[in-house]
Amino acid sequence: MNTLLKSIAVAGLASLALSTVAAAQTLDAVKERGKIIVGIQGDNPPYGFLDSQGQNDGYDAGVARLLGEYLGLPVEFNIVTNQNRIAALQTNRVDVIFATLSMTAERAEALQYTKPYAEQPFYVLAPKDMEVTGVEDLAGKRIGVPRGAIMDLQLTALATESEILRFDDDSSNVQALLSGQVDAIGGSMFYEERLNQQADGKFENKFSTGSLYVGAGTRLNDAEWTKTLNAFLDDATANGKLGELYQKWFSMDLPEMTTPVEGVNWTLE
Repeated sequence: MNTLLKSIAVAGLASLALSTVAAAQTLDAVKERGKIIVGIQGDNPPYGFLDSQGQNDGYDAGVARLLGEYLGLPVEFNIVTNQNRIAALQTNRVDVIFATLSMTAERAEALQYTKPYAEQPFYVLAPKDMEVTGVEDLAGKRIGVPRGAIMDLQLTALATESEILRFDDDSSNVQALLSGQVDAIGGSMFYEERLNQQADGKFENKFSTGSLYVGAGTRLNDAEWTKTLNAFLDDATANGKLGELYQKWFSMDLPEMTTPVEGVNWTLE
């Protein structure tokens, strides 16, 4: 895990932390309701997006549906964004977040993580003919990021001599680079493919800013629900279903995600 990423502060997240244990634990509420409500992204392929029929699809949707099978309950999806996903959890709009939620110690003050179920590298992307090899080359340039995402936090902290432009979602961030609104953007390992689907061969990853584990998010102090989700992830890993989804959507083997993350306890132990 990149030590630089671990040191970046997530401003304002601590203020979102719940001060008391939720009155009703999530597992009880899910059983009583008879369905699981999952917070998921709608514009971030291959994690979470809407297919041509308007149905939720992608890796996160697949993992959520496996959870439904595990619990024998239907899954209802609720679209969330980078900015409102934690609030959606804390205001009981959703039971769990499967929304590329990278693990940081600061976020762990506002929610409870499960065990990781993905690992996400991050990059700075720009046109191929632009000479960029590190943060120092971004000085004086306009850099696009999805508002409230890890890329926002990273580049706000690192690219202090750049103009940071924040967009509402990943799609808007990609379009800003395609349209020339920004000179470069921060994005995941899948941004390069998305860019070159629309402008073949024009854009590339310039340099890596590190990688972070991705975990599901639940409300603080909800031990039984966290235990249930971790048991599900263990089962989906052991039976190979999680690995199959990883191959389907990422074309790579499921990584071993056992390295501790400083400040993050995903077992409530």
